[in-house]
Amino acid sequence: MDGNTISYSRRPDGRRYFTNADIARMVTDGLIDPEDRWELIAGEWFDMPSEGFEHWNVRSELFRELTLAIGKGKGARVTSEGSVFFAQDTELRPDILVHREGVSTNHFAGTDILLVVEIMASSQHRDIEIKRPVYASAGVPELWLIDLEAGTVRVCRDPERETYRSEQVFSATEMISPLAFATILVSLAPLLSAGKD
Repeated sequence: MDGNTISYSRRPDGRRYFTNADIARMVTDGLIDPEDRWELIAGEWFDMPSEGFEHWNVRSELFRELTLAIGKGKGARVTSEGSVFFAQDTELRPDILVHREGVSTNHFAGTDILLVVEIMASSQHRDIEIKRPVYASAGVPELWLIDLEAGTVRVCRDPERETYRSEQVFSATEMISPLAFATILVSLAPLLSAGKD
């Protein structure tokens, strides 16, 4: 491939269609900065909004809290903003990912993932309407959607096809436990307070 050429196909409706391999070639050729904020969903490129201070702070605080609470020796690892490949044309970058130890993100199956957290400031539509069905289809057992504007956490569990059979919205003051770690209790309130400091 020529270093100045972007490789892609076209859908029947004329829209561009990319694969993970197309993106990897463009990164190698210097056409895409791997540090740029984007995701690939079913072959469609999505620019991610710039991370604001509150989003960054809440993500950092929750990452720290989960890492300390899960600790070592429990067979799980907490990562932040890594790429997850669910199909040849889908690469998502969740804010926080809790997954089984010893599995590369390049080889994840949905059951290797214990919890995904998405923090929403201006991305509610994409995270709820577009990304949530991808996580459910992949078999991700639990998804937390933290809405910074509403001060709530939507907890999605029990995936079936493109939806979750159980969804519950928690207020900032309520305590939540991940399914895989019932002894861990998380409250959104101190995280949101930290995010506004």
